[in-house]
Amino acid sequence: MPNTFFGLTIGKSGLYTASNAMNTTAHNIANTETKGYCRQVSVQRANKALHIGNATGMIGTGVDVVGVEQVRDAYYDVKYRSNNTLFGEYDAKQYYMAEIENYYNEIQLEGFTTTFDSMFESIQELQKDPSNLKVRTQMTNYASSLCEYFNYITTSLGNVQKEINYEVSNQVAKINSIGIQVAQLTKQINTLEVLGGMASDLRDQRNVLIDELSQIV
Repeated sequence: MPNTFFGLTIGKSGLYTASNAMNTTAHNIANTETKGYCRQVSVQRANKALHIGNATGMIGTGVDVVGVEQVRDAYYDVKYRSNNTLFGEYDAKQYYMAEIENYYNEIQLEGFTTTFDSMFESIQELQKDPSNLKVRTQMTNYASSLCEYFNYITTSLGNVQKEINYEVSNQVAKINSIGIQVAQLTKQINTLEVLGGMASDLRDQRNVLIDELSQIV
């Protein structure tokens, strides 16, 4: 049979639980601008009930907080990272393709088509009068311009290739750095959660790194 203060004990458990829930809510509000932060909720559970003497049935003893969990769906994590990988791939391709297009700008600048057509027309004129020194000189100049254009394109594309190789090297170093950070966070999480707790904030930091890693690879 519960004592006289049993009702007060139940009320106290409710106050402690509500206070914990308020602290969790305050933590959520304080981190609204934190990158990668995932909302947390207090997990409540009814305390162990008491038997009522020899009578059938039991009487409740209040409520308790058994932990704080993240409101996160692993399914959407996988979907996001899969699509983030595709975004990273095509974003990189779009950047370098746009850079290459600048060297083949046939619409706004005089590119290969204009230079080649000019040389071809000069050859046609030279066929009509091979002895004409002016036409021969003109044809030579157009041929020289076409060669200069080819040399310019070769040099420019070579520079793009060097830039890409340098970027790949940087990304590999970045991947290794993120991998080390993820390993360190995982070790900290395992240390804290081995006793049954939940390292939610550390998990958020690790998820941010994994999201970043998914775009790079």
